[in-house]
Amino acid sequence: MSRDTKFFDAFARQIKLSIHTIAPAKVVRFREERNTADIQLLFMTVYADGTKEPYGMLEDIPVMFQRFKINGGQAFNANINGVTQTVQVEQDLVYTPFLRAGDIVVVGFAERALDNLTNRPFDPEYHRTHSVQDAIVLGVLK
Repeated sequence: MSRDTKFFDAFARQIKLSIHTIAPAKVVRFREERNTADIQLLFMTVYADGTKEPYGMLEDIPVMFQRFKINGGQAFNANINGVTQTVQVEQDLVYTPFLRAGDIVVVGFAERALDNLTNRPFDPEYHRTHSVQDAIVLGVLK
């Protein structure tokens, strides 16, 4: 392998290692009332010279939740304790996570900075991309 090829391979590897997409993490603390967690990424930082070190703890990371509507809000028949009844769930069901210290979770990293997140399109203002500062807990792995 030529010296030029080795340089470009190493350069490409460093770029790839700096782009965060999805990673495993361990829950250190979960704040149920705020739906946030303090987490420790399980992958390590790898530098150009090959040295490695753990990431620092990430604090107050938002934890994703799910919202469902049963049967589109329409009535349906259900067998409850052996009796068929018509059921209509008139409100959305919100499934909020419950994490425990030590849980292994999957974490995603936003394409751009989340500091100015609202319910409208926004300019992130910051130049961060795929940063560990913009993590979101997506779910529990184990």
